[in-house]
Amino acid sequence: MNQSQPPSDNTRKFAKPTKRYTAGVLLVHGLNGGRHDMVELADLLTARGMLVENMLLPGHGTSVDDMFPIGWSEWEQAVRKAVQALKRRCDMVFLIGHSLGGALCLHTAANEPVAGVISMCAPLQMRPWLLPAVRLVQYLTPMVPTIREDIHDAAARKRYSLSGYGWTPMAPVESMLRSLPQLRQELPRITAPALIMTAVHDHVVPMRDGREIYRLLGSKEKHLLILRRSYHVIMKDHDREEVYARSLAFVERHIARAKPRRTGGTYMRDAIARQRGMSQYDGGFR
Repeated sequence: MNQSQPPSDNTRKFAKPTKRYTAGVLLVHGLNGGRHDMVELADLLTARGMLVENMLLPGHGTSVDDMFPIGWSEWEQAVRKAVQALKRRCDMVFLIGHSLGGALCLHTAANEPVAGVISMCAPLQMRPWLLPAVRLVQYLTPMVPTIREDIHDAAARKRYSLSGYGWTPMAPVESMLRSLPQLRQELPRITAPALIMTAVHDHVVPMRDGREIYRLLGSKEKHLLILRRSYHVIMKDHDREEVYARSLAFVERHIARAKPRRTGGTYMRDAIARQRGMSQYDGGFR
């Protein structure tokens, strides 16, 4: 069963191998996604002097056949390995993930010290009937056609045409869904600062999942950003500029707090100015 490979994943190298960095950021895409999903945010973070690893999850970016034996265990091990690699070169490490990637980042933050975590439309329960439905579908077919990306902005939908696999295997989906109850139990263990993003009109992950993640987090500092103009793929949709701005401000704020002498007052003033400039957005923020 050979499927044609998706377009090039635009692999990038963001830093020289010998330099030591104040902050590193790990970006983790969602199921059937790729580095292309996070490349714009990666560029923004890199321009601010951070070491960015825009990782590719196992089973992605090659052939759909390679995803069949892959599941939560392989994904979470790959994320932890990437975090350890960043820690060897950075004083602090932040995690940013979308959908499945957000769930993996939260899981990692519950089991690994990190400087902060940003979760974008991560699943926690999704819909009660979904896991039984996925198991039923597997009796009929091992994979189903991939629907178009859940993006409200028509121009963005065209610009970010579907670049993952044309088919989605059911076994990895089941593996993710079976791991969500464990993630729920882990959330109170997270103590790192957290920014949870959720979208009112998300057709893939209900907004209530984002609210529940926010409620269960053990972090003393946690923020909930509710986006009202986008669907599931918020970093490509109408609210993408706010997603980028909030993410950058969150990371830079905690860099400035942790390294006040190294970053200096100018760095802090810039971060505060950027944060104040975000008042133009209409998304809810706690």
